[in-house]
Amino acid sequence: MTWIDGLGLFGAFLSAITFVPQVYRAWQTKSTGDLSVWMIIILLANVSTWLVYGIVKNDFAIILANSIILSLSLLLLYFKLTFIKTTNHSL
Repeated sequence: MTWIDGLGLFGAFLSAITFVPQVYRAWQTKSTGDLSVWMIIILLANVSTWLVYGIVKNDFAIILANSIILSLSLLLLYFKLTFIKTTNHSL
């Protein structure tokens, strides 16, 4: 592995963990009232596009980061839709 590959993987790791605190907080508080559903939808479109790009380019760092972010974003969307039913917040 070259240093640039290592740098790419480190960047992928940092990108991937950016949503961990938000997902954990939403799960812990059972509240997503301050999260915009549109932001989550745009994020899903963004990371899906990057994931396809990474797959086509066969770039492991891009695939790894965006796979993790996609999973966390889907979890946030699930929380947003689930918690709205139980807390009666609007989208």
